[in-house]
Amino acid sequence: MKIRGSIFCFIIVMLALIVLALWYGKKKSVQAPPLTSVETNTVPSQPVSAPVHSTTPPAGIASSATTATSQPQSLVSTDKVGLLKEILQANDADIVFYGRLEDQSGNAVSGAAVNFSIQYENANARGIQRGQVVSDGNGLFTISGYKGANLGIMPKKAGYTLATTSTSFRYSQLTPGYFVPDASSPTVIKMWKLQGAEPLVGINKTFKIHYTAVPINFDLLSGQIVPNGGDIKLTVSRSPGIISGRNRLDWSVKVEAVNGGVMDSGGQEEVTYAAPEDGYQPSMTFTFSTNAPYKWAGGFDQGFFVMSRNGQVYSKVGLGFGINSTPDDFMNVTFSGVASTNGSRNWEVTTPQ
Repeated sequence: MKIRGSIFCFIIVMLALIVLALWYGKKKSVQAPPLTSVETNTVPSQPVSAPVHSTTPPAGIASSATTATSQPQSLVSTDKVGLLKEILQANDADIVFYGRLEDQSGNAVSGAAVNFSIQYENANARGIQRGQVVSDGNGLFTISGYKGANLGIMPKKAGYTLATTSTSFRYSQLTPGYFVPDASSPTVIKMWKLQGAEPLVGINKTFKIHYTAVPINFDLLSGQIVPNGGDIKLTVSRSPGIISGRNRLDWSVKVEAVNGGVMDSGGQEEVTYAAPEDGYQPSMTFTFSTNAPYKWAGGFDQGFFVMSRNGQVYSKVGLGFGINSTPDDFMNVTFSGVASTNGSRNWEVTTPQ
């Protein structure tokens, strides 16, 4: 989403600057210097004859007229090209990156191959340039000597897996908030040192449920709704009537862990390989309203870390929920993720058995 947003901002800026170039060129044409008249004082050596009027201007005046009408057009063309070149130069920034690889304990990851790709677009060409550097004994590495709009990084080392989602950096000065390197504070990229395989249970289930104010219990391991127990309990509350984008009535969902706790994953489910030891809370409530400080939507997607069944099951779960538009319609509920079922917090095997 962030990349699409950056590309959209870049397109908007490019269009605005092109329009500015066209306006500037038009202004230059309108302000072209007017034709100048030529006055000649002649001292006659003989009687002056009657003046002769001609519709053909003198050679000097004709030359001035030609210059006045043709030169600004050349300048307009040059200004447009020059302005577009400046835009592309701003998009073709110096690529300098100072990084440090760390494992989950903060230890340096040395000898890792850091593959990178640089997307460039300038007045002469556009494309992707690829390269590789290696982290030193302190996990440090530097990428420099390139130009481009953005940089993508993918470190690799046997026994490790990437544990961060921030591996793309925008350098184009046409993008608000573009990345600025700092040699004194290298950017930390986390890598997870694998501890060993763990059998996990896959979670992938969608439900269509008629609205009820009664709590609904979900067994994530069997993928079923159960009368009690299970792993997650949802309690839905909605205003009566039709809920839609035009009729934004209030509604909410309370998410509870059964005999355990839940935690906002912060979008880190895919790169988290061990369940947190603490920080869980019994429940979280998501309210959708047009009243401040809430925001209204007809559904949501949220990631959770879940401890359930008195600490015997640890899950990382994505919950998708869509409220029913009419009281008799279905609510849509989707769970996806993995669970460790033997009391272990290990999530290293992300491909379920």
